Amino acid sequence: MIIAIVNQHGTPERTVVARNLAVLRARSGRRVCLMTTAAGADSDWCNDRSSGGVRPWIDTRHVGSRAVETRLAALRPLFNDILIDAGARDTDGCRCVLAASRLVVVPVRGGALDLDLQYRLLARLNGARVLNPGLRVLFVAVSGPDGPDANERAAVLAHVSRVQNATLASTILHAPADVNYGLGRCVSDAAACDPDAAAEMQALYDEVYATLPTMAHSMEARMGAGHALWR
Repeated sequence: MIIAIVNQHGTPERTVVARNLAVLRARSGRRVCLMTTAAGADSDWCNDRSSGGVRPWIDTRHVGSRAVETRLAALRPLFNDILIDAGARDTDGCRCVLAASRLVVVPVRGGALDLDLQYRLLARLNGARVLNPGLRVLFVAVSGPDGPDANERAAVLAHVSRVQNATLASTILHAPADVNYGLGRCVSDAAACDPDAAAEMQALYDEVYATLPTMAHSMEARMGAGHALWR
């Protein structure tokens, strides 16, 4: 199963979500690859996990934008799950990832929206669903410790409403990128975690994977649940 994680600009929540989903999925006994098409330090993060004895170990691969299709074809037989940090830019690699994915997770801060970047991302997601009609889009609200406030709620819901068949996660992540848990670690590593933040990541993981087999719900039913939780 291929899951992509994208966002509208270079905020760190995208990488935080990708790493935690990979760790939690690997902990369930699955063979997991964490791939990135954007410049980043995931390979260093994986090496730090390995050298520090942090388990589960995560196989990470950095793939240049032009090699995504070929590399995905080679990796699919080797792993049960491939999670891809597909970056924030509209690249050939990101489009290829979206066309191949079953789900795209979009962490978004309601109080930090650049309208130009927002509409580019929404257009990219809607375009991907033309090539990949089964693609599911899950927005995840990210807020500060005391949020989200009414304006943040409205901004995130506006995102969701502009992408065909998109869903808003009931889980809200509160400042997930604000804490350094040590080299090679993330909030989902039991020995280093913040219980509340770890519980939010576990809840998001449960939403991502528990609901994937159910693809036939109407947009109205799913959006209705999301709106009710945010009122």
